[in-house]
Amino acid sequence: MGGDHVMKIFLITFFMYCFLTVFSYVLDLVQGYSARTAYMIELSPFKVMELVEITVAVILIALFFLQSVFQLFTKKRSPK
Repeated sequence: MGGDHVMKIFLITFFMYCFLTVFSYVLDLVQGYSARTAYMIELSPFKVMELVEITVAVILIALFFLQSVFQLFTKKRSPK
């Protein structure tokens, strides 16, 4: 039950990120930037991230997936 809600939240967050990224990209194109420049503008926040920020982001993503795997294995082992 808990894993289902976590996955729904993850998917909603992922689709919101995708939608907002595409929306920002389209706005850059409307403003007159070339497709390559607009793409580079979308990637620029990741270029300026410090090592600590990247490490924290990777750890958070890894913890999310490890929690999901742990819940999957505990569901399989528990008697029904």
